[in-house]
Amino acid sequence: MPSIHPSAIVDAAARIAEDVHIGPYAIVEGPVRLGEGCRLGPHAQLIGDVKIGPRTVIGPGAIIGADPQSVKFDPATPSRVEIGPENTIREYVTIHRSERDGGVTRVGTRNFIMTGAHLAHDVWIGDDNVIANNCLLAGHVRLGDRAFLGGGSVFHQFVRVGDLAMIQGGSRISLDVPPFLMGCHYNRIAGLNAVGMRRAGLSPDERAGIKRAFKILYCQGLGLPQALRETDSHEWPEAAKRFLAFFREESHCGCCLKRNGAD
Repeated sequence: MPSIHPSAIVDAAARIAEDVHIGPYAIVEGPVRLGEGCRLGPHAQLIGDVKIGPRTVIGPGAIIGADPQSVKFDPATPSRVEIGPENTIREYVTIHRSERDGGVTRVGTRNFIMTGAHLAHDVWIGDDNVIANNCLLAGHVRLGDRAFLGGGSVFHQFVRVGDLAMIQGGSRISLDVPPFLMGCHYNRIAGLNAVGMRRAGLSPDERAGIKRAFKILYCQGLGLPQALRETDSHEWPEAAKRFLAFFREESHCGCCLKRNGAD
């Protein structure tokens, strides 16, 4: 049987796995699904069509599935939140449901989301990311895999942040941050996330390829179209191909192209 504190409120429509723990004064409202091994801390709230994958831990006071903060939103709109397995969601994190009919706010696997972070409606994040305290992700932000978002960093709606990107704490990001790079300040690029690439197991050849591509795009003073044309004449390892493909993908915001300290 699930372990449910007597003070918790659990809706009859919820589907709770046998070994779930629900702490004091927690609220599970509506057709929530909690996978095996999940733990819901004191005063946490799961609201509406929310699916939580196995072995995810949700801290005290976290609120998942609340309505989006949109003045145009109709609360009758059917939408949901999906959270994968083995995530750690610390105290007072807020994750809002989609603002779109049938839409979803999605969190992948093994993410570590620290105290006070906010994931707005329609945010999608991948796997193995670290989102530090008080990060704010506006609606429709897309975050890849194995990125690190420093504490207090804020992200404009529709921004993309690529795999293995690292964002300095307190940064303000309203343009896309490509994979493998370090973003900082206001839409600036500090350089390559060399330590992150090594820790992720990228080979020396892959790292060298990304470095060559970075130099063409960021260090030669070329405009982006000309720089991308120049990269077409080179052979690239797979990781560098992924890096270059990011600049060619559809973007609502455009990419961060200015290096920190450059005019």
